[in-house]
Amino acid sequence: MPSWFKDFEIKDRKIIVKATGAELPINRNIIKEALAWTPFYFYEKLHRLKYLFSPQKRIKISYTPVVPRPWYLLPVLAYRACMLQTKDFSKADAVFYFEDQTVVSPPLVPIELTGKAFNFGCYDISKSKVARTFEQIFGYNLTIDPQKYKGPIAVKSEKNGAHDGYQAVAPLPKEQSVNQDMVYQKLIDNIVDGRWAEDMRCPIIGGEINVIFVKRRPLKNRFANLNSSVKLCNPEDLLTKQERSKLKEFAKAMQLDWGGMDVLRDKRDGKIYVVDVNKTDMGPPIALSLKDKSKSVAILTKQLLKLIND
Repeated sequence: MPSWFKDFEIKDRKIIVKATGAELPINRNIIKEALAWTPFYFYEKLHRLKYLFSPQKRIKISYTPVVPRPWYLLPVLAYRACMLQTKDFSKADAVFYFEDQTVVSPPLVPIELTGKAFNFGCYDISKSKVARTFEQIFGYNLTIDPQKYKGPIAVKSEKNGAHDGYQAVAPLPKEQSVNQDMVYQKLIDNIVDGRWAEDMRCPIIGGEINVIFVKRRPLKNRFANLNSSVKLCNPEDLLTKQERSKLKEFAKAMQLDWGGMDVLRDKRDGKIYVVDVNKTDMGPPIALSLKDKSKSVAILTKQLLKLIND
């Protein structure tokens, strides 16, 4: 049994992720997702064989304080690039700060490191931090005052990956709008065909976005993480040059060298909004076809190699 099985606990018909406390109900959907992920896992293992005997020098990569599990995107890319994982920071060409927590104390770069360090400045990805940085870079707001704003709003947990958001109608009574663990934001109109909520997951590496995963979910599950469909798209088809430039500026302000951003386009004003940042991005999305999973991994692997080698 793989050692990463210890990352989970099964209790009261739920799978509990020990690192974050996230709870996943054991149902048909979670079983379906697990079965859909498995072929890609073994596909990557087979795909790697043709690179193992390459004469080129292999990059040594290290992680701290946690080594990412195989369902995270970063180790998938490192695996595809045939990088060697090492615990010895003095021998690593690159070390990534990797910790699946929303807010932590500023991490220190290992003193033994002689290579490059990434994401050590990105230790706060709370919704309020993301919103403040977004408003600073883009010049328009996502956060609202729930006692003064009028209209539909989104109420979400500060925690990354909680997926516990819900829709409400403002203004809210004071007793319903003072929860320090929640954020209150505009409800972005990202509805497509009257029945789907559409998000753009934008992996960003070294400030560049080279692929976008367009995810759709039923409206009743708009805040969930279970996608009905995912499509691999070219960034130039969905974002203007100015928008891509602003997203690069935003990532720099967040000190996000590598990660993912959830971007929504509001049908009413046509503007884009960054609603979430993930420094421990998972993927590629399970609902994506195996062909497009492999294609996206190839593109993103080149980006990762460029980030480390430049």
